[in-house]
Amino acid sequence: MKNILKFLIKVGKLKDIHRKGVTYYGVKEPDSATDHSFRMAIMAWVFGKKKKIDVERAMKIALVHDICKVYTGDITPYDGLLPENKKERNRFVRRWRRLPLSEKEKKYAQKFKKEHKALKKLTAKLSPNLKKEIIEVWFDYHQRESSEARFVHQLDIAENLLEAFEWWKKRKTFPTQPWWEHADEVIDDPNLLKFLKEIEKEELKKGK
Repeated sequence: MKNILKFLIKVGKLKDIHRKGVTYYGVKEPDSATDHSFRMAIMAWVFGKKKKIDVERAMKIALVHDICKVYTGDITPYDGLLPENKKERNRFVRRWRRLPLSEKEKKYAQKFKKEHKALKKLTAKLSPNLKKEIIEVWFDYHQRESSEARFVHQLDIAENLLEAFEWWKKRKTFPTQPWWEHADEVIDDPNLLKFLKEIEKEELKKGK
């Protein structure tokens, strides 16, 4: 029980890990990794009820997919690539989805290696069964072998877009296009597409 207590205290530090994506567009107080994972878990419950999947497993995947950030922080494809000049940096992040595939694959491989190492450190002193389950669920998310993992991956992208949309509502100059491009590439779940349509209608209505 002592090791579980230590583990939960460490996981609680996710509240202090801020997500970088929106900060590249001038946001000073972005959501935390906890904010993101919590809302993803709610989305897994709400949208998962309409699918033939194991909702409990989907919620577990949502809750653990980012816990390694306790040690790694938020790693993004921009890391090490951003120009120092603010104007050039803003121009760069608006087109990151069009970076060469080889560059993206290299970045994602580096990210996976760092996060896997962090996850093993985070779970090292848990009971063998609990450690095994957490690591297996985390791997499933990244490898997307199960229908639950593939669904949660789409939820991840949808939640990212939702966060961007919320910042757009606060400041109409905030560009949601990069998040829309990512969503268009990844999301094909019928209910999530309906959800994105609602976001789109809100943007078009408020953008007038």
